[in-house]
Amino acid sequence: MSHEIAKLLLEHAETFLERTEAIKSALSLGMPLAEIEEYLDWLDSVRSTNKGGDANRSSNKLRRPRKDDEDE
Repeated sequence: MSHEIAKLLLEHAETFLERTEAIKSALSLGMPLAEIEEYLDWLDSVRSTNKGGDANRSSNKLRRPRKDDEDE
């Protein structure tokens, strides 16, 4: 659950300062730095492909595939 909270913080951080604070919070919630980096890279790629809309508001487009989804 704490990783989901960390991801929400990272997702809603828009400025450099907000992102820095979100990263610190995610680390304090126990999220590994490698996972934070991977999530931010994925988030940036989703946002860059969705230039016409507000990626922060589109939860379906921001839903990251889970390992369980690959099996289906």
